[in-house]
Amino acid sequence: MTHALFIYGTLMPGLRLEAELLGARFVGPAHIAGRLIDVGHYPGLLQGDGPVTGEVYEVDDAHLTRLDGVEGVVPGDRDASQYWREEVTVLSGPLQGQRVQTYVYNGPVDGCVPIPHGDYRRYIREVGRES
Repeated sequence: MTHALFIYGTLMPGLRLEAELLGARFVGPAHIAGRLIDVGHYPGLLQGDGPVTGEVYEVDDAHLTRLDGVEGVVPGDRDASQYWREEVTVLSGPLQGQRVQTYVYNGPVDGCVPIPHGDYRRYIREVGRES
């Protein structure tokens, strides 16, 4: 089975974890509603009204299983998970108006730095961080 997945951080091409999406099909650039924070060496998506910049990929069940592990999802236990996979609505791009899955940050936010423009690639360029 295939699924549409919105990514916004280190899974994107050119960034640290891009190999985790090997074999996935790029659908297109996209925006969703939310807000990003800098959790350390990666971003976290939270609920919010701002635009979050990312990309949508078509992934299979094996991708999701692997990505759940990478993202610290504990199946059936949201409280124990670092991220949680949820459905969001795409605001722009080829899948505009459709529901896709994404990983929402589920950890503590104290001390996390906001990424006000919602674009992780731009943010790491601005702060001079490699990811």
